[in-house]
Amino acid sequence: MQKNNSRGSEWRIWDLHIHTPKSIKQNYNDNEEGWEKFISSLENLPADVKVIGITDYYFIDGYEKVMDYKLNKNRLKNIEKIFPILEFRVDTFGTASESRLQKINLHILFDINEADLRNEINKVKSEFIGLIPITKLDRHKTKMLSIENFSQEAGGDLHEGFSNFIPPTEKVFELLNSTQWKGRTFLFLGYKEWSNLEKNQQLKPFKEDLYSRVDAFFSNNVATNQKNQSWLNEYGNKRLLHSLDIHGFDLLDTYQFSKDGNKVESSNYHCHTWIKSDPTFEGLKQIIYEPEHRVKIQSHKPDFKEDKLIIDSVKFISNNNLFNTTPIYLNQNLNVIIGGKSSGKSILLYNIAKTLETDTEVTDIVNSGYNFRNIDSEFDFEVSLVSGAKQKMYGEENSIIPNIKYIPQNYLSKLAEPSLNKKGSELLKYVRGLLREDPEYDDKYKVFLDRVKSNDNIREDIIKRYFSLKQYISEKEHELKELGNEEAIRKSIHSNSNRAEELKKGLGLTPEQIEDYNSKKKKLGEISSQISILNDDYSRFVSFSTELLSSLEQMKSKKELIEKSIINERVKNSFGENFNFISEKYNQIIELLESIKLNDKGQFVNKNFFFDLFSVNFENQKILNSDLEVYQKNDKTREEVSKIEKTIDQDSIVLQKISKLKNEIRLNKEELQKEKDKLFELYLKNYQEYPKIVQELSQRASLSPEEKLTIEGSVKFNADRFNKAMRNISDNRSFPEREFTLFQMKENLIVFDMENHLNQIKEIFSLIAENQKFPLATKYRNSLEDATRILLDDYFVDYWETIYDDDKMDKMSTGKASFVILMLIIGLSSAKAPILIDQPEDNLDNRSITKDLVEYLRLKKLDRQIILVTHNPNVVVNADAENVIVAHQKGQNDKETSSIYKFDYINGAIENAKDEDENEKDLLKSMGIRQHIADIVEGGKLAFQKREKKYSF
Repeated sequence: MQKNNSRGSEWRIWDLHIHTPKSIKQNYNDNEEGWEKFISSLENLPADVKVIGITDYYFIDGYEKVMDYKLNKNRLKNIEKIFPILEFRVDTFGTASESRLQKINLHILFDINEADLRNEINKVKSEFIGLIPITKLDRHKTKMLSIENFSQEAGGDLHEGFSNFIPPTEKVFELLNSTQWKGRTFLFLGYKEWSNLEKNQQLKPFKEDLYSRVDAFFSNNVATNQKNQSWLNEYGNKRLLHSLDIHGFDLLDTYQFSKDGNKVESSNYHCHTWIKSDPTFEGLKQIIYEPEHRVKIQSHKPDFKEDKLIIDSVKFISNNNLFNTTPIYLNQNLNVIIGGKSSGKSILLYNIAKTLETDTEVTDIVNSGYNFRNIDSEFDFEVSLVSGAKQKMYGEENSIIPNIKYIPQNYLSKLAEPSLNKKGSELLKYVRGLLREDPEYDDKYKVFLDRVKSNDNIREDIIKRYFSLKQYISEKEHELKELGNEEAIRKSIHSNSNRAEELKKGLGLTPEQIEDYNSKKKKLGEISSQISILNDDYSRFVSFSTELLSSLEQMKSKKELIEKSIINERVKNSFGENFNFISEKYNQIIELLESIKLNDKGQFVNKNFFFDLFSVNFENQKILNSDLEVYQKNDKTREEVSKIEKTIDQDSIVLQKISKLKNEIRLNKEELQKEKDKLFELYLKNYQEYPKIVQELSQRASLSPEEKLTIEGSVKFNADRFNKAMRNISDNRSFPEREFTLFQMKENLIVFDMENHLNQIKEIFSLIAENQKFPLATKYRNSLEDATRILLDDYFVDYWETIYDDDKMDKMSTGKASFVILMLIIGLSSAKAPILIDQPEDNLDNRSITKDLVEYLRLKKLDRQIILVTHNPNVVVNADAENVIVAHQKGQNDKETSSIYKFDYINGAIENAKDEDENEKDLLKSMGIRQHIADIVEGGKLAFQKREKKYSF
């Protein structure tokens, strides 16, 4: 029966070679004081030591005494399981040297039912130990093994008996293979003595025979453990366990010191045997089935993961028996959720994801029927981490594990079928997101995005300036047209000037007076022109200053916001020093505008350089007008001269305006060409950002060659989006598809030649913005700026091609592509946060599941916690799931349950085994986890056995 806080197979230190004061060879004192000290030493073992083996030569009196302390005296609470182990010296010898023989140590661990301890111990004594004969080395006389016989034959000296009497090997193995004991013992050999058999070639067959009969080996030499395991691997896959072989307080004390971190001379005592399993006999047997993954010999706990990235437990919060509210504890490695149809498997997984969600796009695609607040207004769900952090589904806080990955049912196939999924855009987004999970590369991509967004803003500004200039030029050209013909005006001025000269002669003015008159009149005209120019210049000056002030105000606010967000003081100070000029210039422009401000009458409020320029011209104008009054009398001739000269003045001003407008139009057209050039320089520059980011992310995209999985980056053009956008702005009656190959591309993302591509974009731009010959829809005919903006938008894509085993993603079957995407998600992701997967096997055949998916899960669960819903036995068993969660919904199958909950769960390790108890009415509690697995995913034990017979395995 599992414990309430079971989280399946966990790493624990197992020390299966501890002798007691009852052992024949020991360095304790077999008295009350010695035993008390021995038990206290066991209680002070390192906290991770949870399973011990009480090892005695030939007898189990020491184990019996230890269990009395544990069960009857409430001691050894720190130890979860204690096994009895008998150590024998078997009757075949290996040559250790030419002059010395060495016995072989056989250790027999018994599966003892502690609930019936007294009977179990008596069975070992009477039905195993009591049936083993002993033979003295120098004669053939045989007696049955007992303390009395042993002591009597040895003359009362147990040490003498231990050295000179041995049980026959075959008799021991005969008992081990009997109906009574078969499957209830676990056999170890001492590695050192066994390996020495190699030195006698005649004993080599016996050595191989012994290897085949035992389950594992003991060694107490850390320095040679790795080498010894490699040698064992040549014979098969039996494991070597590190053993301290403790015979006295000296080693127990050393063991204690090593856990406190104090220096110990021998490295042997820094090393432990870690076994990942339940602390049970069935748990120990897992090292036979999973030898490479269930045993580690090292000082520290294997499979380290950060506490902040491991879900410790989850629980439903419900007040109406909708869900069992008991916490469900999770393992740090692979957790699988199994159950019948509609049993609540996906519900559990979804609630974990929803509580920790960071990607609502994924959780939102899951069945909305999972909103249980529609049924229970108080419903909630809580996730607790090993670090102690907790989060509820309906809390307001940020996710306590922000990088968690959730893959709902059929989501892999959705990503794997481009034709059903926006032609692969979501997969591309997903792969790119995985590449960006590494903070270093995410920062690089953010810089890339900032540059591209900056280019978008610059392009927007250039387009606005381009069409603003274009509009301005159009207005000025219209203004120029309205001023009349320049040549006609010049001729009119010439004709009027001659007529005025003739009239002046008729006034009786001397040639000198006429010359003076004309000179002052000319100067007066020039002053009028200067005043007109000053008015235009003032208007431009104020307009630009006001516009600049607005821009500086925005930059000033942005600068202040960024400065506040910078954490490092040195960076903050440098930022302020380098960009304080923005505020300074902002204040300068305010002062400047204030200094040249006009009042309601159009007069300057303060004296300034404009005031000085206007004042000088107005004063000179006043003086000249006064000087000319001498020549201006009221007779008809003078009035006629005055009219002609006024016409000449007006025409001269028009000529000056024409000249000025022409020059302004020329300058603006030059500027317009520059803006156009900038547009295409920026277009090319923006494109060039994409090869850069592809190059920068290529290292991140490189996976290990052993996985046969690669990701190749390239730059593509989204022709489909481009064509849709361009057809949308056209009238569709004369769309120039034949003229441009860009409009003929039917694929979504295309490879392109940038030079040819850019030339086509320029030609289309010319048709839209310059010649206005592109067949635009009515809406866009009146807004060439919008049409141009759409043409020059960023349609480039950093494209990531997934290749597995030389197949590209778009050429794979849905099943294979689904698995490859899963490989990407688990393998490419640099995040160590948990990954939640709902039935990944749905689109895979059994061979792919067994060969690919299972092996991948076995490998990747070491890097991050995995919680997975499955109905496939290969995933549960062959992937060696550490924790199996069984889900059940009341009334969904033909098996009744006494549980009061509609949705109920139980969990534990695969090795958690208990045959179905018909008296237990709570279905989940009626059998062990192993039996639930057989019943749910194998179709039942009988069905499995029937298939096994049909296959003739």
